[in-house]
Amino acid sequence: MIIPLAERFFIKYQRLERKMDIGGVCVITTKKKREKGKRKQMEDKRIKRKMVKTDADAAHAQSMELLELNTMSSSLYRDTDVITLKYQSQNRLDFPIYIVNAILTWH
Repeated sequence: MIIPLAERFFIKYQRLERKMDIGGVCVITTKKKREKGKRKQMEDKRIKRKMVKTDADAAHAQSMELLELNTMSSSLYRDTDVITLKYQSQNRLDFPIYIVNAILTWH
């Protein structure tokens, strides 16, 4: 079956993704692409927010665990050592246990 050239172009145009032309913008396609972009941006924001929250929670939990281990391991520390440990906990410094123990026994 032979399809006339004009109809062939029309059928191709209808079946393929329509490009936006200066003469006329496909409103439906533009709206769909805009909504898809907004959804993607919101999803990226949610993922970033969740990652930051979990990283902060993990760092805080690790510093609190370190503080508890240090208070249990040394019963002969002074008030200045407690203040130092609290300050480290607030700043969420992640020191390995052996370094903190070395600092505590150094005084």
